[in-house]
Amino acid sequence: MLDNILGLIPSLRSRFKATLTGVSGFTGRGMVGLTQKKNGTKRLAVALRGIAGRTAEIIIDGHLAATIAVKDGRAGKCFNSAKGHSLPDFREGSQIEIRQNGDVVLTGVLSRG
Repeated sequence: MLDNILGLIPSLRSRFKATLTGVSGFTGRGMVGLTQKKNGTKRLAVALRGIAGRTAEIIIDGHLAATIAVKDGRAGKCFNSAKGHSLPDFREGSQIEIRQNGDVVLTGVLSRG
């Protein structure tokens, strides 16, 4: 009976993640986590390693989500729509790309997690 009651309570938020791997000879890697609360607030957490350059763009389904600073081949940051960051919509299966100078260097696909 308790399971039936718990099944009626709506999910408070949806969590998604993507493991990022290098493409076209790029050898970096990373992780992206996305969460959307029931009130619509979105949160994006990014951790990247092994990438060159000074900045990288996080792209979700072709839409710019954020730009992140890179230092010594690493980057990490959290973005939150409640703090004014404009994050695009996402869903399970959304394509995540990390771009530098217009080139895709890392890619992954969102899954529930």
